[in-house]
This record gives sequence, structure tokens and C-alpha cells, in this order.
Amino acid sequence: MKLKLKKLMLLSITTATLLGLTSCKKETYSTTKTSLASIFEDYNKNNEIKNTVDTIVLDNDQMFVDWSWQKFLWLTSNTEDNVPVFMKELKQVNDFGEEIKIDSLKKKGLPSSYIKDGKLPLILDLFQQADGTKLSSKSNSLVRYSIHANDGILEMFNSADASSIINQAAEILKNDSLKRSIRESKNQYPVGATEIKIAWIETSQVVDSSKTFNITAIVNQANKNFYENYNNAELKRMSMIGFHIFTVTAEHPEGVWSTFDQRDLAPDRTSFHGDPVNSKSDKYTLFDGASVGNTEDGIIQDRTTLTPKVKNKVFQSYPEGVRYNQESQGMDVIKEDKEFATMIKSSNELAKKVLTNNKVKIWANYKLVGSIWSKTNAPINELLDGNLSKPYGTGNGQSFGSLDLANVTMETTFQAEGMNCFTCHSMNNNLYRTNASKKINVKSPLINSHLFEKYAELKAALLAIQGTAKTEINKGLNTNTIKSYNNIDEINKLKNNIRESSREEARELLKK
Repeated sequence: MKLKLKKLMLLSITTATLLGLTSCKKETYSTTKTSLASIFEDYNKNNEIKNTVDTIVLDNDQMFVDWSWQKFLWLTSNTEDNVPVFMKELKQVNDFGEEIKIDSLKKKGLPSSYIKDGKLPLILDLFQQADGTKLSSKSNSLVRYSIHANDGILEMFNSADASSIINQAAEILKNDSLKRSIRESKNQYPVGATEIKIAWIETSQVVDSSKTFNITAIVNQANKNFYENYNNAELKRMSMIGFHIFTVTAEHPEGVWSTFDQRDLAPDRTSFHGDPVNSKSDKYTLFDGASVGNTEDGIIQDRTTLTPKVKNKVFQSYPEGVRYNQESQGMDVIKEDKEFATMIKSSNELAKKVLTNNKVKIWANYKLVGSIWSKTNAPINELLDGNLSKPYGTGNGQSFGSLDLANVTMETTFQAEGMNCFTCHSMNNNLYRTNASKKINVKSPLINSHLFEKYAELKAALLAIQGTAKTEINKGLNTNTIKSYNNIDEINKLKNNIRESSREEARELLKK
């Protein structure tokens, strides 16, 4: 009996040990340069590409470059019914995270003839960048934007932390004596949560439409009430020119941020002294070397017109999003960033070399601008209290990768030393940012999405207006249970105020 018991115990211990080893084992990933080549080669050969395995822990620079390309190629690949993954696997939303739906647009005047087989085409109505800049082509055609998110992002809007943040903010709005700070860290976006933003321009405006991904979209009129009236919307052929990606991966709750540009948009900076660009070419979509004006002003916002101070002079100020020695006469990357800059350049050259199949070669005309992330497996409190936009090892800096990262189609006038995705998308942000009497500091993994940030501001303001915030907190109810607020004009006014507050904050950040 004792022998039998010992055998059972030994078996149990052995089984437990094996289970423990299995559960602790981390998935591995090739860190050699051939891994990216195999991603490109497989896609070129099979016309199919798998999604990134976001449960794999990314912990070296090359892995982030490889991941960025694979995620981009998967999101833009076609599904079986010839619809891009980003339109089928993700939901198109407005800038408050509200899904864009057919019935809603019909009520706002969208012609039924624009809807085929009960499917909503791409909707393009957003036309301002983070700081309010309106970017246009040489023929004054506005660049438009679409936002897409999966359930990993959107379902967290109904989480306990989301409700707590909204309810606390509403109570603070009602009672100025309350402490104007909120900290919630129990809920995080799950691994695989993805949000993207895409820049588009009329196909007739690009230098070579055979080198851009083109799609027919519903384009609304550009005015402050664009989201309420679709009577004058038009069907237009549009070309993709910029692509932002935010995805939460294993041990990176802050998310990995990557951005891509179409190659023929604008030249790179060639000097930090004198004329920043030596190109005189007009073979760019957003740059004309022969146009009049100071080139440096091509990426500086005119606060009156909310356009670049000089038209047709857009350029990439920090190629590969890395840091440069601005005292040198040329474009010398600082020592710490040279290897990463080389990785990005090599990946872009490899894409051009390998993606030659007629069905996938269009993507060889896009380039990885850069990626940024924080320390692997950083304690959540470090991310909440640190400075995600600053390099790791500098004060309370937390980040690695492209530390001067910007997309020329979405952050045209937000290109400056030390600026990157985390400058605005951190876990430490303010609601009601430009109103000193209302400003509320929020520290939470959820707040690094502008979708949730604006959603929370709107919900909190509506709760405060209804005077139900405290009741909701006491009951512990989800904010979705609040009574419907039907004053559309008031809601739209709140949305516009929130949008402008966000833009003003971005402009203020550039002054620092």
C-alpha cells in the first residue's frame, strides 16, 4: 500500500513538474535576419499571410521590426471575399470609439445606392490631424482618415475600470473640491487588442496610382458637422498613403506602436542646417521642390488656417524615427540608434526586393517609418508613473526604438525632437486638458487610447449634466446603464469641445 502511494505521489509530482514547465515555457522567435525574409517570401509565394502571434514576447529590436511588417501586411491582406482584413476583422469607428453603422448613416442622409449587398464601404469623414492640421495635395484635395479597432479595444470601454474612471470624472466635474486625479490599473487592454488609423487621399492626386492601394470610399463634406449630415457625401476612389498600428503584445501593456508611409509621399530631411531638404523634385505627392517658400515651414502649423505655413513642402524630419546629432553637417544618427536605423532601412529594402508577386507587390511601395515600445515586462506602476515618451535610462524614461517617430500624413506638423507616439498616447493623460478648472489627471492603461480618452470625457460630461454620477458610483453600475440622453445638439457641442481640447493640448506639447 505504501509503495503504491509513493508511486502515485511520484507520478503526481512528475506530472505537476511537467505541467509547470509547460506553462512557464515562453514561445521562441527567430532573432536572425532571415525571419523577416521568410515572412516576405512566404507571402510572395502563397499570397497569404498569418496574423502576428501577439502572445510571443518581443524583447529585441529585430523582433519589433519583423512584428511591425507582419502585422501591417496581415491587416492589409485580402480575405476570401476580397475585403481587406482591416475592414473585416476590425470595426470602423469614429474618433469617440463609436462603431459606424449603416442604419445610423442612412438616418443622416446617406444615399441607399452607396450601400452594396448590405455592406458599408469605407467611410471617410475625418480630415484633421492630432493638432488640428488640415493637410492637402498640390491640387487642394484634403487628406482623410479612418479609424479601426477590434473588440480587444472596444470591449474594455465597458470594463470596471472604465466605469470607475468615467464615474469619478463625472463626480469631479460636479464637485470642484474633489481631488482632480484618478488612478485605475486593474484592467488592461488584452493581448492582441488592436487600433489602427489610416490616411487616404484621392487617387487622382498621387504621383503613381499603380504604386498605392486604392479603394472606393464614401467621402463626406469637410465641415465641423461632418458626422451629422451625409446628404452630400460622394463616392470617390481613394489611395492609402499612411498607416498607424497600435497593438498590445505579451508583456507590453503599453502597446507596440508602428507606422508606415507610402514611399512617394515626401522626401527625407537631408540636413539640420540651412535648407532641410536638398530635393528639387516634383515627383512626390505632398512635396514640390520647385514651390516657393521656406521648406522648414512645410511642417509647421499656421495657427490661423490650421494648415502647414507653406504648401507642398512636407518632408520627413526624422527618417526611421531615430535621433540625430544635429550639430553635424549631415544626417548622422546618434550612436545608440544606428543599429536600429539600419534594421528599419534593411527591412524596407528587403520588402522591395522580395515582394514581387503581382498580388502582393503593391506593398513593396510602402515603408516602415519606425516603431516604439517600452521595457519588456515593466511593472505597471512604472508605466503609469514614468515618462513613456522619453528613452529608457534617461530619468524616468521608459521607451525604446524610434524615439522621434512621426507619420508625415498624420503628424505633419508634429515632428520635433523628442516627440513620438507616447508623447500623446501614454498611461498618464489629462481629461478636459485645456480647461484649468476642469482638468483631471488619469493614470490607467486604458487612457493611452484616444478613443477611450474621448469616450470617457463624453460619458463623464453627460453623467454630470444628468446629475446622476454619484448615484451610479454608489450603485456600482456600468455607465451603459445611464438613462439615454437625447439632446443631439448638446452631445455634438460636447464632442466638438472635446476634439478642440485634444488638438489644443497637442499644440501646447510642441511648445515644450
